Amino acid sequence: MNRFFKRKWLLHCYFWIGYSFYFFAVNALGNSRLNLGASLITVFYCAVIFYAVYLILIYIFDQGHILGTVLLMSGFYLISALIVYYELYGRFGLEIINNRYVITKHAFSWAKYIQTFLVMHSNYTVMAVGYYYYKSKLRESDDKLEAVNARLAAESTMKSFQYTTLSAQVHPHMMANIFSNLKNKVDPYDVELGMQLSEIYRLMKFYMEAHHVEGATHILLADEVKALEQYLSIQEKVESNPFYINLSCSGNLMRFSIAPTLLQTLAGNLFKHADLWDKDHPAKIDILVGNAGYRITIQNKKRSGPQMMPSHDVGLRNIRIRMEYLFGADFSMEEHQDANHYELMLSVQRYR
Repeated sequence: MNRFFKRKWLLHCYFWIGYSFYFFAVNALGNSRLNLGASLITVFYCAVIFYAVYLILIYIFDQGHILGTVLLMSGFYLISALIVYYELYGRFGLEIINNRYVITKHAFSWAKYIQTFLVMHSNYTVMAVGYYYYKSKLRESDDKLEAVNARLAAESTMKSFQYTTLSAQVHPHMMANIFSNLKNKVDPYDVELGMQLSEIYRLMKFYMEAHHVEGATHILLADEVKALEQYLSIQEKVESNPFYINLSCSGNLMRFSIAPTLLQTLAGNLFKHADLWDKDHPAKIDILVGNAGYRITIQNKKRSGPQMMPSHDVGLRNIRIRMEYLFGADFSMEEHQDANHYELMLSVQRYR
């Protein structure tokens, strides 16, 4: 960036140096007493006019401050008018200009003064406005090109994710078909087992839809609770020993949404790390829905002894990222624990 900035202003310097020689060559044709020094000083001041007007347009007019632009332009032209007067007619005017370029006599003349002022300021003001307009259009084109490139990159990434997701779903889809066929074959002989296979099929379909790239980013809290109940029902048949998880819901679950599979992730953590076989201290999943949002509280007794499955906090980190993506500052997550107990609270409050 610094290298580009230096190169940009170096090109500006080359332009004004070249313009100085052009200015001298053109004006020397009508004034044989004009020298290169006078041309350099004149062009330098013209460059001051150019950059003053251009910077006012960039930093003031671009921000929509019309009145500020008018006041600054007027102030600059007033100061510049005084500088031009004292330069050409004042006591301390440079000898290199007086009697050599613009003026042939020291007597003040409004006509010559106004002519000199307008020639110096109007030309370079128009140049500054033209350059500002050119740069604005160039920035606008660059912004449009950047937006198009960003959209193309996003579409390319989306297609890549979609392909990966669809590829990953080949196996679950095949398994879902297998469970459906098994259910049809088992139903006539074992109704309970057939119902269990049906629950597994519905839960697997739920997971497939939840992880589809073009699927919903969040679902109703009621649908997520229903999927959690299916998950727990299946686990009752899978686990060799009875476990104790109390799920309680209060309020209207149809009012708010949640990231899909979030409750199943939390329940999965319970099976990994909690002591679920103590009937007197069951794990609790409490969902409380209010007027402005909802709160999910997980409480459990820790499993004693060495952990069979170490915790990597991947599940909780993913939950936080997904919920913050959906709800932003409206979402909060807190953990509290001691040697024997663990508590996790997730809260979504939409109207704080």
